[in-house]
Amino acid sequence: MKTKDNLSLTFLTSTVLLCFLIIGSFAALASGEQNASDNGSSASNEFPYPRGTAPAYGMMGWETGTQFLTDNATLVHLGWRTSITPQQFVDNINRGKELGISKYLAATSGPQMASESFWKDVRDMGVTDDDFSGVYFPDEEGNPATLIAMYTAMKQYFPNAVAGDYLGDMETGLDDEEFIPGLDVSYFTTYTKFHPERPHAWVYGNLIANAPDWKNAGKTVYVTAEAFGQAIEVNASDPDLSTAKKVADRHESQIVMGILGGAQGVFSYAYKYAENTPSYTGWASFKPKYEQIWPWIMEGNRTLLATNVTSGRTGITSDPGGRIDAVTAYIFTDADGRKLVASSSMLDFTEADCTENNATITGVPGGTYDVLWENRTVTVTDGTIKDTWEPYEYHFYQLRRNDTGTG
Repeated sequence: MKTKDNLSLTFLTSTVLLCFLIIGSFAALASGEQNASDNGSSASNEFPYPRGTAPAYGMMGWETGTQFLTDNATLVHLGWRTSITPQQFVDNINRGKELGISKYLAATSGPQMASESFWKDVRDMGVTDDDFSGVYFPDEEGNPATLIAMYTAMKQYFPNAVAGDYLGDMETGLDDEEFIPGLDVSYFTTYTKFHPERPHAWVYGNLIANAPDWKNAGKTVYVTAEAFGQAIEVNASDPDLSTAKKVADRHESQIVMGILGGAQGVFSYAYKYAENTPSYTGWASFKPKYEQIWPWIMEGNRTLLATNVTSGRTGITSDPGGRIDAVTAYIFTDADGRKLVASSSMLDFTEADCTENNATITGVPGGTYDVLWENRTVTVTDGTIKDTWEPYEYHFYQLRRNDTGTG
């Protein structure tokens, strides 16, 4: 009888255990499917934080006023100073907190930051790495040794703080690689109205000429949209800025050029950042699109595709970067193997003589592509996409999940 009871108990225990295993298996499967779904979303990629280093979108706000925070930028630089004391630095951090910048703050800077005593004084005031994201070093610093000294001093007391700077057009006569040891983040400009001698595609040329050095060194590369001065003002006599839509489209186009050039984030320098300004409109309309394509941007798996421009101006010389086709396209692959073809006109209205480009992109995997945000599709059967691009216009083609992307 005792043996029979033991057998019954063993059987009952096994049955209960089996039920738990089955239930657990279904739960794990459901969880796995949920995780797989999440992996295809921008949320799982921690948008807007590329590789956990720096946020994908930031902006420079003027030192007075709070209007610039309306878009909830996650990285904010609070203007320039030619010098700064430890107390002023701490005041900037506290002001950032008061404005609601809970995660990131790029504080203003000055030459005093090259001194270890500066950072020691800041730490002695009770500041930790958790209180600020990092520092915007002196704007367009031309001496690599100065940046390296600041970087070394800061890291001694705040090892997790991010150091960034805009280095102009990298035409100081020095190799851009000399600056790499002094920064975590490099900002590449798009200032083609502020510097009218530069063509619109200059930012792309600058990125493809210099950004690989920074990325190969493990640094983060930003594109900095021109969001001030002439570039945000409607000007009836300027074909590039003759309507509010063109002003906003120009802002979006600069961001797309940054994506094509390999930028991992966007930064806007704006003296005034308020709702309904053209600079705000340009970013606000593109931000949800940027988040949607974030998995491809973050992965960084991209290949230049050949394009054949058959109408309008076929190309432009943009130093650095050399000759650039009037329509440029890349194919991106995300962590799940999904394909995205990103393309853009590289010309503004003046450079294009207000004429559209017809072009063919070659080397495209076969299948059906949704043209994002345009409510249309294209089917690739011969490895090509034929389309039309107005100045400033871009097209993003996403291969449908059920297509293999072959043929």
